[in-house]
Amino acid sequence: MSLKRNQRIIIAAVLLLFLGTFIYLLRGPLTPVFIALFLAYLFDPIIDKMESWKINRSVSILLLAAVSFIVIGVLLFLLLFQLQRELVELFDNLPAYLSTAQQKLAPLIKEHLGYELPHNMEELMGRLKSQLKQLEPANLTPVSDAITSIFSSTLAFFGWLVGILVVPVFLFYFLRDWDFMKYKVLEYVPVPYHEFVTDKAIKVNEALGAFIRGQLTICLVLGVLYTAGLLIVGVDMAVLIGMGSGLLFIVPYFGTIVGIIAGTIMALLEFGIAWQVLAVWGVFAVIQVFEGNLLTPKIMGDRVGISPVIVIIALLTGAELLGFLGILIAVPTAAVLKVFVSDALERYRNTEFFQGDAEQESE
Repeated sequence: MSLKRNQRIIIAAVLLLFLGTFIYLLRGPLTPVFIALFLAYLFDPIIDKMESWKINRSVSILLLAAVSFIVIGVLLFLLLFQLQRELVELFDNLPAYLSTAQQKLAPLIKEHLGYELPHNMEELMGRLKSQLKQLEPANLTPVSDAITSIFSSTLAFFGWLVGILVVPVFLFYFLRDWDFMKYKVLEYVPVPYHEFVTDKAIKVNEALGAFIRGQLTICLVLGVLYTAGLLIVGVDMAVLIGMGSGLLFIVPYFGTIVGIIAGTIMALLEFGIAWQVLAVWGVFAVIQVFEGNLLTPKIMGDRVGISPVIVIIALLTGAELLGFLGILIAVPTAAVLKVFVSDALERYRNTEFFQGDAEQESE
């Protein structure tokens, strides 16, 4: 390895270290910036398509914002209306759930777990009050400290509010100047590396786009399917559980696990140990098979995305290191690493060290 190559590697490592430190120290103020960048990445293809129809880019952004605002507003209204109705039904049905649990589940719970369920709502509320009275004040210290920190720091609250409000502003300018920003970044790349950087950027975009746009579509479809299946079974709160499970599937399989647990609990409370519990499991099992064998291949096509295992590890690591900002940049970082690790492994397979034995045997 030449001296110049060593120097380039050292410079690149120092720059990456500086960038990582900069992001870590300013993770709070940078969060709205990265949220806007993430949304700009998602919406840029739509704006490009509208531009191809001879619509001015700024006008396209405003039209997209207006349509998105109307669609999201209507969907939120319908979902919140349904959520409010289901929550009212849940509280109204609590005595019936308790009665079902007492009749059909209490003997099993007492036999296997040694716990006796309350017989009515009065007994349930009495137990809750008793538990609250026995709770040690020291155990509530972290909660009280967090609440105090949130409400006592006016500056922190103001910063959070400003961060939320400036996201649309950042988003507008990022979308308007998206193509300009891409070419501007390329201008600062040394000329001999233009082709290399462009090739890697295309591969990162393919991997990242395959996951983000594809996964969001899959989440929406799964939410509808889960909801329809639970409505057919007759489980209460089917819309909340179904759509929530679909949205949580943005973290691969997490939504399915949450949906199975929530659906099973509601089926047990509503019907006891009955066929509806197995039906809930069947709904999620059938839809999961459909997702793995038909839905994901159809939406993703031949594009190579990011492994679900890598996504989960990246999200957990990002959340631990940088909080919410870490969650935002976890998947893009995983996409970049995937491209470069794949390239490094391909280079390794082509080395004389890796292929040496095979070449000697052929001789």
